[in-house]
Amino acid sequence: MENKSLRETLTILQEECAEVIQEASKILRFSNDGKKLEREVGDLICMIELLYEQRVIDPSNVAIQAIEKREKLKKWSNIENL
Repeated sequence: MENKSLRETLTILQEECAEVIQEASKILRFSNDGKKLEREVGDLICMIELLYEQRVIDPSNVAIQAIEKREKLKKWSNIENL
């Protein structure tokens, strides 16, 4: 993969992360219904999938990290149904 393509992928990834943050904040502030958050999370997932396809990140390693994060959340958060 050429550096220009990776740079653009990572730039858009950053933008999508920021948009997810913004929509989560709006739900907390204004009690929005979550439809815009669904769209932004979908956009973020698309960028993550592109990182898989471009072999920037390994889906197996990401899955392992997700499991580890869930275990940490069970211990350190009050999130239900983990």
